[in-house]
Amino acid sequence: MNKNPVVVSLSNVNQQLETCWTELGETLSGYGKRSQEMRNAQKFKSKYCSKSLFMDILVIEDDPLAAETIRRTWPVPSDRLRFISTYKQSVHFIHSSEINYFDGIIVDINLPDGNGIEILRSIRRKTNVPLILISGGGTADSRADAIDLGADDYVMKPFHTRELQARITRLAAQRPKLRPETRREQVFLGPVCCDLQKRIMSYKGNEVTLTDAETRIVEVLYAYRNRNCSKSFIYKNAFFREYNSIDKTLDVYVSRLRKKLKLLSEESADCIQTVRGFGYRYSEL
Repeated sequence: MNKNPVVVSLSNVNQQLETCWTELGETLSGYGKRSQEMRNAQKFKSKYCSKSLFMDILVIEDDPLAAETIRRTWPVPSDRLRFISTYKQSVHFIHSSEINYFDGIIVDINLPDGNGIEILRSIRRKTNVPLILISGGGTADSRADAIDLGADDYVMKPFHTRELQARITRLAAQRPKLRPETRREQVFLGPVCCDLQKRIMSYKGNEVTLTDAETRIVEVLYAYRNRNCSKSFIYKNAFFREYNSIDKTLDVYVSRLRKKLKLLSEESADCIQTVRGFGYRYSEL
């Protein structure tokens, strides 16, 4: 009996497989989106319980060669380094909630328009984020004075980037976290009471429920009330992921929050304000 050979085109097989995977992905997309935040939350927790997934580091260094050396030789590819070179640029971060976005800060003492010690003082008035000073000079006394002012470490130039990374990683792992009892269970958005544990907003006997994400957004904005919160900061602390400019998830949640607040109290809806081109802020009435 003659049997005709079966000719299989590898490209056709690949196309069929790709189609199957696409259809399967579309079928499961609803489940994937619902579970994504839980997976991100677990990753965020594991960051501080075991080996870090990534770190966000602010580097304030005016020497282009030194900055580029740190960038090129940083040993952990998943870490995200943001570089600025002047005291003036640092003011933007110091006086906004953005400073709390970072897991660690590296500051050169000698800047063209200011002093790293002044940056240290300003940061320590607002946060305990780990901070390492770097310098090409200085005496034992000046280094001790810097540590007395709140620097967590002092590294002399020239240094090995691997050592700098190890020091900032150790400090971030040891950074004291807020104890559970310091977190608020209830906050007031104008006259509306928001129960963060029960995820309920209430006013004059009327109640609306909140999702987990909406509750975290309220908690973040209230913790930094009367201060501008960038979208990147809110994404990291409420959604546990990096902000992408094409992602409108936060905008959708804020819109829903405002509608729920408006159902309870017209004036409370005005508490959450849009900071055009930056993010949002909660302003007390």
